Amino acid sequence: MRILMQAGNDPFSVPSIESTLVRNSIRGNVGNLMYTNAAYRHMSVPDAEIRVDTTHFAELTVADADRINDECDVFVLPMANAFKSKFIPHMHILADLIGKLRVPVVVFGVGAQAKLDYDTAFLKPVDEAVKRFVGAVLDRSASIGVRGEFTQRYLGELGFRDVDVIGCPSVYFRGPGFRMEHPGGQALPEGARIALSTALRLANAELASAINDSVLEQHPGLTYFAQEGRDLQTLYWGDTAVAARRSMPMPDLSSHPLIRSADVCVPLEPHSWMDALARYDFALGTRIHGNIAALVAGTPAFVLAHDSRTLELSRYHHIPHRVITDLDADADVARLYAEADYTAFNANYAEGFQRLLDFMTRNGLRNTYEHGDGGAEYDRRVRAAEFPSPFRRSEAESVQDLLFRITMLREQNKAIARQAARAEKKAAAQAGHIKKLEAALAAQRESSEKRLRALEAQAKKRLPTKARRLVKRLAPK
Repeated sequence: MRILMQAGNDPFSVPSIESTLVRNSIRGNVGNLMYTNAAYRHMSVPDAEIRVDTTHFAELTVADADRINDECDVFVLPMANAFKSKFIPHMHILADLIGKLRVPVVVFGVGAQAKLDYDTAFLKPVDEAVKRFVGAVLDRSASIGVRGEFTQRYLGELGFRDVDVIGCPSVYFRGPGFRMEHPGGQALPEGARIALSTALRLANAELASAINDSVLEQHPGLTYFAQEGRDLQTLYWGDTAVAARRSMPMPDLSSHPLIRSADVCVPLEPHSWMDALARYDFALGTRIHGNIAALVAGTPAFVLAHDSRTLELSRYHHIPHRVITDLDADADVARLYAEADYTAFNANYAEGFQRLLDFMTRNGLRNTYEHGDGGAEYDRRVRAAEFPSPFRRSEAESVQDLLFRITMLREQNKAIARQAARAEKKAAAQAGHIKKLEAALAAQRESSEKRLRALEAQAKKRLPTKARRLVKRLAPK
């Protein structure tokens, strides 16, 4: 079977800082590669030829349909929180594209993004786009795999029934039998190594910022594992925030305490990310995949749930968590560590894992655990690759790196200049067109007024006196 999977990068492709910046292979957030790599591992069976299509969602068009039809027997879309306003254009594009496909389409782990109260009314603006996308998918698959019960309920309200709750495939990265041996009530080890993750955009930014400050104060030697492309750019390019005395609640700028004071790094791909996290004693934060990467690596993690997507996955997989609004600004790390009880996670792991495999079977995909080597070949290829460690700011200080940065900035400036020139040309053309329309409308109005005056003059000559008086009274003042 030929499988074409949409992802930012092939699991065995070794990225560099330069290629990650230029190609945006992490798709804005390295957490995206956690679930695409996991899906690849789950599908790795001897008779499967898996290819990764790195075309970005925004670049896909209906014109890609013939290529996809020719290149595969099934088109796989591992997804995350796609049901949100920002993704509306992409959902329409995908619906148009899928509508032209002749091959099955399988969607892993898509979810809705709403507030913590799970109110589906918040999703009204995306309803039509979701209906088009999900309808197109279900025309070419037995079911659609979603993150949790909230997304299932939302799709049910839109009229869809063939919806399987499977969580996120990244939680099952290690396959069957995985356990996190960490019951509740344990004391945080003295001198514990702490890994922190934090979203940059969230509704409760002030509270999250205060909690981050408190965690840093309690553990000044912590490592901040940043995940976004903008984080990578901040570390690589730097900024003038310190000199300009600019700051923001979340670590968007180099002036933020987490970037100035903590050890900060950005993983370029999941395998070295998990390897790094395996050396820590505890991970916590608002990033769902930052915490999943830690627990898959064997490090106990605790999610600070700040929206429906983080809460939904934490609840479904029984990952220890607290709703962020239930925490005080001075949240005690040792207390959260003691609350990180993985008993329920372990008790429900096998059932959830089997549900994922059943979803794959229902949609015509064989899995490596029942039909292959359990992921052994995948793991061998990972070990053979020399993945770079998470990127740190000190690694961007060589002369060669400086020259690359200068070259890249020049290219970006040229690209921006070209875009600006095209925009100015388009604006000038539109302005010229508007002037022509205004002139045409003015000419039409003048011509219409001339015809009206001529008709009135004729009427005055032909109509009786009384009629002329009536016309005069009716004429506009």
